[in-house]
Amino acid sequence: MEIHHVVRMLFSCLVDADYLDTEQFMDETSSRMRESYSSIVDLKERLDRYIGRFSSSAPSVVNRLRSEVQRMCEERSAMTPGVFELTVPTGGGKTVASVVWAVNHACRHGKQRIIIAIPFTSIIMQTAQVLREIFGSENVIEHHSVMSDEMINERTRLAAENWDAPIVVTTNVQLFESMFSNRPSKCRKLHSLANSVVILDEAQSLPRSFMQPVADAISTYTRVFGTSFLLCTATQPLISGCHKGCGPVEYRGIDAGDIHCITDRSMDLHEGLRRVDMRFDMCELTSDEIARRIEGHRRVLCIVNTRGIASEIYGRLRESDDNFHLSRMMCPLHIRQCLSEIRRQLDDGGDRCVRVVATQLVEAGVDLDFPVVYRQMAGLDSLLQAAGRCNREGLLENGVTHVFRMQGYMPRGTIKESIYAMEELLRMHPDADWFDPDVIKEYYALLYKRTPTFDSQEICRLSETPGEVRYEEIARRFRLIDDEGMTLVVNYADAGSLISRLKRVGPSRALMRELGQFTVSVTRRQFEEMRRAGMLDEPLSGIYYVEDPMLYDCKSGLKAGNEYLEQTFVI
Repeated sequence: MEIHHVVRMLFSCLVDADYLDTEQFMDETSSRMRESYSSIVDLKERLDRYIGRFSSSAPSVVNRLRSEVQRMCEERSAMTPGVFELTVPTGGGKTVASVVWAVNHACRHGKQRIIIAIPFTSIIMQTAQVLREIFGSENVIEHHSVMSDEMINERTRLAAENWDAPIVVTTNVQLFESMFSNRPSKCRKLHSLANSVVILDEAQSLPRSFMQPVADAISTYTRVFGTSFLLCTATQPLISGCHKGCGPVEYRGIDAGDIHCITDRSMDLHEGLRRVDMRFDMCELTSDEIARRIEGHRRVLCIVNTRGIASEIYGRLRESDDNFHLSRMMCPLHIRQCLSEIRRQLDDGGDRCVRVVATQLVEAGVDLDFPVVYRQMAGLDSLLQAAGRCNREGLLENGVTHVFRMQGYMPRGTIKESIYAMEELLRMHPDADWFDPDVIKEYYALLYKRTPTFDSQEICRLSETPGEVRYEEIARRFRLIDDEGMTLVVNYADAGSLISRLKRVGPSRALMRELGQFTVSVTRRQFEEMRRAGMLDEPLSGIYYVEDPMLYDCKSGLKAGNEYLEQTFVI
């Protein structure tokens, strides 16, 4: 099971050495830009100074527990390298605590760099900004598809090629698809994972259909290449031991003896960080009823399971500048600007109304704080993440998260398995403490029993026989995100001028990255209907542009085809 990872690691060393030697001979200027990063020891000094700035903060219960988690992370960073779990309820300061552990672990064990992998692009730049504040922008590189143009320069571009920087912020897609790739450009960075520390933020977001090959990769990199992994989440999935799936399916996981927990159950963090009451509404509600409930609050967040439902509820609200919509029908730049405005209004002194209807893109890691949250029924992990946007800083005695069911909603795909597992748990324990780690474990056990496969693309089978590993087929099949949709460039902000430049001078890496700030993904059915209706321009083969500005709403994003939204396109 390990040989294909070993072969890719050797390939990575060969490819990167070849590129670097060629660059040194032909482009000395670029070669010199790869030097002069701070050492891990220097980064620890910067981190200690950053943490020290907050030591005099108001000694609230939340701040005391955050400090205790950081202290535990520093203390247990001395443990032997391997696989670690950091389970902290939302609002417990996981991001900084995980970095405290990683930097100290790297210092004590001579690790070369720290790589933070994040599942959602909606939070990756938020995390990267915190890291730049701590370690300096010169020591932090981002490697993902929606980097803002101001963060790209020649030095960061070079470092992203082989992850030759002390702090790398990337996505789960970039990390794991590189581990199973057969392409030189993707495999080139793999040797940088050896003798490094990898933080998997929001580990519960790893797709269950790929959990077995991902677990095997983590085990191999830990055992063979000296990599330490930290799985960081508020709702830790069952990654260790053997678990029964649907029918004969089994999840072997990672050996339980190889996983070290950083926080103790005795710390009782879920009780100490309790700031929210979770209430279940047993009736099915219509969009109009949900809209009326939202309008009954001055500050409220409503999270639903699909883009279509978000659009429908938002459209039922009385028109107001205090209402916000967030979904992937909006392009990345629009989402960032909208989040920034929401935060500004929430932080504004006074009692200004802020009402937000959103999909799950705000659920994990997005730093928002509302006194009331409404959440459509989903898996327990999603419900707890939503509750983490409620009374996040503990400024109220208790916030309230209302869980509701939508009339006529029929879940599909993996979210169906999550909802059914949650409904079963609710029937078994209607008065459970939903924040209790033991209840979360029981939820995952029920969820796994409903999971039809932990290796949907048979990656393990294709890689199990040495000498017969099907590298090209594995690379083609291993896609953490289903890419059956189509990507469109929308007419928002200065997207039109970029399209004009594309027509005039043709594509380039920099231009295509800039255009990535203005993209929205739609289903193939939506795409075909829009193309037949004449809504799409094709300025370059394979690049589709929604030129009509009337088809992109400044509040809710792409309007065309909303009536055709499929529930399988959830965010």
